[in-house]
Amino acid sequence: MVTDSARAIESADTLFRKRYKKECLRVSGFIQWLMVCQWLMGIAFAAFYSPLTWIGNQFEPHVHLWASVFIGGSLSAFTILWLRTYPTAAHTRHVVATTQMLWSALLIHLSGGRIETHFHVFASLAILSIYRDWTILITATAVIAVDHFVRGVFYPLSAFGIVTESPYRWIEHALWVLFEVAFLAPGCRRLRNEFRELCARQTEIVEAKRSVDIKVDERTKDLVKANLLLAIKTAEAEKLALVAKYTDNAVAITDGDANVEWVNEGFTRITGFEADEIIGAPESGFQFGELTCPQTLADMRRAIDAKQAFNAEMVSYRKDGTPYWMAIELRPIPGNYGTTERFISIQSDITDRVEAERQNRLLQQEIVDASRQAGMAEVATGVLHNVGNILNSVNVSASVIRKQFENSALKNLEKATDLISQYESSLAEFIEHDDRGKNLPKYLVLVAQSLRNERVSVDREIGDLTKNIEHIKEIIAVQQTMAKTSGLQQELHASEIIRDVMTANKESLTNHAIEFIEQVASPEPTLVSDKHRILQILINLVCNAKDALLEANVPQPRILLRTWTQQDHVLFEVTDNGIGIRSEDINKIFQHGFTTKAHGHGFGLHSSANAATEIGGRLSATSAGIGKGARFVLRLPVDARDTVDKHDHHTDSVDDMDLSPLDSGENA
Repeated sequence: MVTDSARAIESADTLFRKRYKKECLRVSGFIQWLMVCQWLMGIAFAAFYSPLTWIGNQFEPHVHLWASVFIGGSLSAFTILWLRTYPTAAHTRHVVATTQMLWSALLIHLSGGRIETHFHVFASLAILSIYRDWTILITATAVIAVDHFVRGVFYPLSAFGIVTESPYRWIEHALWVLFEVAFLAPGCRRLRNEFRELCARQTEIVEAKRSVDIKVDERTKDLVKANLLLAIKTAEAEKLALVAKYTDNAVAITDGDANVEWVNEGFTRITGFEADEIIGAPESGFQFGELTCPQTLADMRRAIDAKQAFNAEMVSYRKDGTPYWMAIELRPIPGNYGTTERFISIQSDITDRVEAERQNRLLQQEIVDASRQAGMAEVATGVLHNVGNILNSVNVSASVIRKQFENSALKNLEKATDLISQYESSLAEFIEHDDRGKNLPKYLVLVAQSLRNERVSVDREIGDLTKNIEHIKEIIAVQQTMAKTSGLQQELHASEIIRDVMTANKESLTNHAIEFIEQVASPEPTLVSDKHRILQILINLVCNAKDALLEANVPQPRILLRTWTQQDHVLFEVTDNGIGIRSEDINKIFQHGFTTKAHGHGFGLHSSANAATEIGGRLSATSAGIGKGARFVLRLPVDARDTVDKHDHHTDSVDDMDLSPLDSGENA
């Protein structure tokens, strides 16, 4: 974590670097002009002064002119280019120091080593000190010392204006340069430190101003927030006052022991008690009576003692002694040190709601009973329809037998017996000589053959008649079983249920040439449930599937009834390839009164869904759309006894439950 002092130092360094770079840019501009001026001065020096120095009192161009033009131009051009490329870099200052000392050396050479020109070195050192960097003075000293050493040894006339070699003269010049540097370097260092100190002071001032500004901003923001919060709190207080005054709820504030400290006007409207009548009294002392549940009161007392929240619905009493239903919400109010010092009690008069719920339960029970009766009626209608179809077959068989007797060969046999009786005394002669007698044996053979054929036909019709009567008895037995076992929880085998469903619908399906496919998983599913409810649901589903097939008029109508076990549930599936169900209707088909049939009443599937819920199951439907058939799945618990017990204590109707379709990929 960066401290304030470290941040201030960093800011001062940043400001120093920024300003020093700015200073370097200004000095760089000055040096560039200096280089141009020195170049022009060097040319003029070489043109007008060097001839007098090197060749006597003659005034004509000297070779040094070209040295001034090209060498001096190169030094100036190189320095200017470097300054423009790296104007603020540290190495630029050393390059400037080097080239400036070389310019001094060039001018000394052009003047023939005159002592006056050596003062250009000292002037250059003063100019370089503008950078406030004492290190470049060392560089400049080193360059001029090397220059004087080399030229003093190899070309003394160029450096010192003498012809004789002098290996130690350069030291004297270097010492004089160092003498000036000894004064300039501390000054540069001091100026640089003062410059840095100035930046530090300015940074401190800026930081102090920023800190003050921040504190002022924070104080201003805090003040604005405080004013805004005050305005909000004031508005909230006004709104809460309006709520407390005009709400239909009774609101009371009590101390930690539930003694009343304040009540709103709604409390007086509901209970009839004025505030001054109950201030200081415990709430339980004037609101509750003999119809109030003692257990609820005890629970509330425990919640108060434990400083916990409490919700309940109970019977309370008004000032005039009238009982009413009340919903109470008790909430602890924490104090300054986290302890509960008060409670707020919000009470609502729910008498109308409780009465409406009671009426709703009665109405719901009536609807359930009506739906159950409607479902029973629909099953009975299907049974009667099937019995009627079988009775038609019985009538056909009876008609066939009656026609057999009306057209029986017995009449012809009677004629033959009459003829035999007539010629009984001369029967042998009659058979031998009379044409009728001769044909009599053959006639009797034909009559006997006809009687045998009649007996076979009558036996077949009597067999069909007996079979149809047995079928009627089976259907009636199924109906009686459904009536007798309603509400009875018993162990059931899935195959028996499917067989009973088939028996109740066989004749109708056969008459309409509908293929009925039964599939029972292995091992066979067994369950404990209400057989009547299951048969009611499945028979209704098969009847609906038959109607859907007739409406679709498909070439190969088919109904599949299969059953399997899935974890702790037994599933019955009824699938057809009929008209199908529209996607927008798939979630409506279980609603009371909804039907897609022209003459439907909307009770069948609703009552079936209710029946499934009553035995702890669920009925769902899926369809790929119109013309794609439909799939209904009845999902039942393996043992419905526990589920039914729970349902007996729950009042939700099927309309409130989740009857969304099962996953269409569900399988055994």
